[in-house]
Amino acid sequence: MSKPIQPPAPPAAEPLVWVLDSAYTGELGARVGVAERLGYGYDTIPLPGTDAAAYARMLRARYQLACGAGGERSLVLLSGTGEDTLGPVADLRHDFDGRLLNVFLASILPDPPDPRLHEYDLIASPQIQGDKVVTTLGVAHKLNPARLEAARRAHADRFAGLERPLVGLLVGGNTRYCAGFDVAHAQALGRKTRRVVESLGGSLVATNSRRTPADAWAALLAEFDGLDRRCFDWRQDPGLYPALLAEGDVFIATGDSISMCSEASHTGKPLLVDLAESATESFHRAIVGKLLEYGAARHLDGGFEPWTYTPPDPAGAVAAAIQELLDRKAPRVLQAEKAR
Repeated sequence: MSKPIQPPAPPAAEPLVWVLDSAYTGELGARVGVAERLGYGYDTIPLPGTDAAAYARMLRARYQLACGAGGERSLVLLSGTGEDTLGPVADLRHDFDGRLLNVFLASILPDPPDPRLHEYDLIASPQIQGDKVVTTLGVAHKLNPARLEAARRAHADRFAGLERPLVGLLVGGNTRYCAGFDVAHAQALGRKTRRVVESLGGSLVATNSRRTPADAWAALLAEFDGLDRRCFDWRQDPGLYPALLAEGDVFIATGDSISMCSEASHTGKPLLVDLAESATESFHRAIVGKLLEYGAARHLDGGFEPWTYTPPDPAGAVAAAIQELLDRKAPRVLQAEKAR
């Protein structure tokens, strides 16, 4: 007697993707970049408050509304360094009955890392290795070819008439534990940058960041008198930063900004990095040092010889690891739906 034909199992619903908000531009950009690479769309959720129980209730209600009557979906929550949310977000695993995939995107981790990191399903970090860890080259970010091209088109007039090659100078500044980005450091950086631009016979476009001291920025710009150059203040038009990454032929970045170094290396164009110990932390030098070892960057010493490399893609690596976990989790979610 032949067995009855079983109907095919219904396809599992696409996962929900939540991005935890952050006031830190680089941290939020990393989460958005990974969410976009997953391709399911995403929603931004607020930071936890002081009432953990109320926060969990709000998220459960949001999840149920997104799933609809009687449905269940896998949930990817992207959080990470920045605000101190590691513990409260880790606790959410108790509220979603095995359907939550908790992902922590790290830029700089303390040494040793917080033991509660082990409660996450996946950790992305340029510093650590191990089970449940994606060891990235640089840090995840939201730049991709489409976003760069859109920025280039939107701001093409701001770069018109500049001599090629165009050197893009990406300037960070002082960090929480390092205040060495002073006038003297800026002047030294300016002299090295000028030598590169003059050796290439091109032009310079420089941009600062929220961490750049005003007096150091002014001293840096004074070193460029007489050059074919344009300098943009990030507060006036932040959209010029991705346009510069799209337009530039060679980049110089300060090593205090892991995000800038990671984004510049993603373009595949030559990147010279200033890793002066007086203006960087040991964590910066270790993380950016991996880009040097890989061949995506070289030390800024005032000279330049062209080279090529395959661009690192940290956001893509993290998204691929998340998708692999989702593929393993999907059958369990489908079984839970059938049991309801």
